[in-house]
Amino acid sequence: MSTNDIWYGVLEAGDRSSPVVRDQSIQVNSNKIWLYHHARNTFVEYSQAIVEPKLRELATGDIARDELDRAFRAARKAFAPARKIQKWDDRAPAARPAGKKDDSDIEMADDEDAAEFIDDVEDGE
Repeated sequence: MSTNDIWYGVLEAGDRSSPVVRDQSIQVNSNKIWLYHHARNTFVEYSQAIVEPKLRELATGDIARDELDRAFRAARKAFAPARKIQKWDDRAPAARPAGKKDDSDIEMADDEDAAEFIDDVEDGE
């Protein structure tokens, strides 16, 4: 992960404003962005069109960048494994060949039983 992929800033939302960190490497959708929200100490998914106008660069008096970076990296470790995509390797089970299934162990009702059931349903029983 390059440091150029990480942006430190503030989400300005009135009383709920918070320092945030944006990590480009975890973007999955062009319409959504993930931000580490420092006040909540977790990653939150936002609509890009709504949140980007509310973001500004981190200023000197907001929070120590080192403090924000430590909290972000700790949350990132917990966040990433939960969303990791499992990749199959050579040990994956082989697909079963397509073909006719063996239905010999399935017991089929005879036509008389089926007709009796249909009559019961029609009579309202």
